[in-house]
This record gives sequence, C-alpha cells and structure tokens, in this order.
Amino acid sequence: MKMFGLKRIVDEKVNKTVDMASDAANSLLDTTYKGGLFSMIIITIVWVSIFLYIAFYYAYMPSLMFSRPVHMQFKSCYSNKGLCDYPSAHVQLTKSHQLLMIGQKYKITVYVELPESPVNEEIGMFMLCVRLSDKFGYLVSSSCRSSRLRYMSQLYRAVHTFFMVPFYLTGLSAEKQLIQLEMYTDFEEDQLHPVTDIYFEMLNHDIQIYSAKINIIANLGGLRYLMFHWPIVSACLGIGSNLLFVFFVFSMSWRHIYGSEVYRSKPNDLLGRTGIEHLDEFDSEDDSEISDDLSKKEFLPYSFSSSSLMIPEQ
Repeated sequence: MKMFGLKRIVDEKVNKTVDMASDAANSLLDTTYKGGLFSMIIITIVWVSIFLYIAFYYAYMPSLMFSRPVHMQFKSCYSNKGLCDYPSAHVQLTKSHQLLMIGQKYKITVYVELPESPVNEEIGMFMLCVRLSDKFGYLVSSSCRSSRLRYMSQLYRAVHTFFMVPFYLTGLSAEKQLIQLEMYTDFEEDQLHPVTDIYFEMLNHDIQIYSAKINIIANLGGLRYLMFHWPIVSACLGIGSNLLFVFFVFSMSWRHIYGSEVYRSKPNDLLGRTGIEHLDEFDSEDDSEISDDLSKKEFLPYSFSSSSLMIPEQ
C-alpha cells in the first residue's frame, strides 16, 4: 500500500511539473506571437504613414520651375539690309497633359541676351510680347513688356573694358547684357483652357539678339511654402499626423472585428450558464410542485360531486 501511495504522489508531481512546463511554453509562444504581431503592425503603420505623406507631397506640391529655350525666327529682306518682319518664336510646353497646377500662381520671366552693339544702343527701347494659348489655339492671355540695354557712360565703358580685356581675350566673358522681362507676376492656370503653347514676338526689326529663354517659377505660399522651405519639420509633422490617423483607424477596425466577438462570446457564456441554472431550478420547482400535488391528492378524502351522482328517474 505504501508503494502504491508513493507512486501516486510521484505521478502527481510529474504530471504537475509537465503541466507547468507546458503552460510556460504555451505562455512563451503566445507572448512571442503577440510581440511579433505587434511589431509587424507598428512597422506596417509607420510605412503606411510615410507612403501617405510622400504621395500627398507629390500630389500637392507643384514643380518649382520650368525652363525652355526660345529660338527666334525671322525673314530676311532681299532688297534692303535687315529684317522684313519681327523676330518671333513658338515654344510648346506640353502636347496633351496639363503642365501647370490649377490654383497655383506662377511668375513667368523671359531672359533676353543682347550684345552691347551700336545698333542696340541706337534702338534704345524695345517691346517684347507674349501670347499664351491652349492646344486648340484659344488665346488664354497676352502680355507685353518693354526694356533696353543698361546705360554706360564713356568713362565707365573705358574702365570696364580695360579691366575685362583678359576675360574678353580668353573667351571667359563677352560684351553682352542679360535683360530680364517679367511678363507675369501671378499667373494662374485656367482649368478650362490649360496653357500648352507660348508665342513670342519682338516688336523691332533691327534688334540684335544672342539668345533667349523663358522661366516659369511657382510662387509658393501657405502650406506649400512651409513644405518646400522646411521639409524636415513638415515631414515629421505630416508623418506624425498620418501615424495618429492610421493608428486610430486600425484601433477602430480591430475593436469592430475582434471586440464584437469577445463581447458576444462572454454574454453567451454567461447566458448559457445562467440559463441552464434557471432551467434546472425551474425543473426542480416543477418536480416539487408535481410531487406536492400528488401527495395532496393521495391523502385528501374522496369527495363526490353532484354531477357525478346518477339518480334514476322515477
């Protein structure tokens, strides 16, 4: 008997140790699984927030500058020396898609490189006109600006030429001036007629031009200005806001999917246990009432009713 008792105690301790080890292993696996799942969720939320900010940045921020060369064309006169028409040019910004962003203001500037020649000095003031049109030829806007070469006195020209002779001889510099003509300060794109073509016309027959180009620069303001000039601060704030939003959406989704199941399972368990208890109590009460009725019927004396008596008619 003692051997059987000792064996039972040993078996109980072994089973208890095995159960404890199994519980510890299951707890470790559950903790590892939850930790890995939580880490994956956090990494996913962070990357989704970064992706949302990058997508918003490229969708919201316009291209800062567009630059195109302007190649002037003209017709020569055969009878007289010079030009028979005004120097003109056509620049195609885009063929089909929209280049400028709707609602964004742009500054359009034309840079004209003119030689410091006696002809240009004699011309003095000249006029440059620009016409903006859509792909169907509809005139969206037009603008004209005037300018001239910067004036230099004879003394200033002599001193400037004396010091610049080495650069002129080596080709590092030339006797020319770059004239800046701001055609539009706050040009805004028309949604119905997006600009695709720009036409230039220099209103002077005798002007001499080295080269020309057009720059379209976006005038950033508000949130766009902050995002461009303070990119790190804007990125931190934007990604942080996206983190809060994505985490809130994920929490609400998790609660909607898994929280409802937990809420439903617990009341069902409670209702199941209480329902069974109530049913058992109800059955026991019914059994007791039935037994009481039977006992009463057994011990009560037999009574006759008037309806049960059969009296023969006389």
